[in-house]
Amino acid sequence: MKKMICVAAFVAALFTLAAAQDVQVAPSVTAIQHVSSGEVKSAPSVRTPGVPFCKTGCLYYAGDFDSADSDANGLFNANDTGGGLDGQVWVGVKPTASSTVKGVTFNEFFTAAGVGTNPTPFQTQTGITVGNAGKTVCNTSGNATEAVYGESDFGLIQYSYTVKKLKKACKIAKPTKKVPSTYVNLLPTFSNGYGYVVNAQDAKPKNHKGWKNDLNDCFFNGAAFGATYVTCDSQGIGSTGFSELSIALTGTTP
Repeated sequence: MKKMICVAAFVAALFTLAAAQDVQVAPSVTAIQHVSSGEVKSAPSVRTPGVPFCKTGCLYYAGDFDSADSDANGLFNANDTGGGLDGQVWVGVKPTASSTVKGVTFNEFFTAAGVGTNPTPFQTQTGITVGNAGKTVCNTSGNATEAVYGESDFGLIQYSYTVKKLKKACKIAKPTKKVPSTYVNLLPTFSNGYGYVVNAQDAKPKNHKGWKNDLNDCFFNGAAFGATYVTCDSQGIGSTGFSELSIALTGTTP
């Protein structure tokens, strides 16, 4: 009888261990928390002259990440298919006139070098509110490339993740009272890895181009993090920790 109880207890312990091994711990939602978790490695800064991803047809570039800013950070923006982790950062933009977007760049810290799975999805939405997705206006994709860009931080290297030519161009309307902003998302996709889109917190971000920054108008959506279209600022340092994200859009304005 005692032997049977011991065997049953051993089997139960094995099942408990197996279940524990199957549990996946979600990565940090921000880059600064990535440091706190101890996932740090050497990451030298590489200063690239100019803005190579927003030259011809540059409609808008929010500006560079500044590692010296007290709110410097990055917010999870990737689809890690191997880990079942998906988090999207939807960045608000306000064009000065109706524009056609043909290319896009998100500057991100990545946990490992190398382009992910292509084609890379790009979408635009309007009407996002806290807790609710908006209306999808454009859903397309394109082949992404990456290049080391700007300042690294938090033990992670910053890369420009660029789709030079989208499969389908996306029209972004001039803001109106009914549709004051359009939200854009480029989602790097990996079988094992993820990244954080960096912020641009300076009052006058270096290398800013084109449209005026649409400050504090951004949403984060990620079920793995218990977040359903929450404000990006709610995930940052203080009340305005993600007032702007370092992204660029290229294309034409009629």
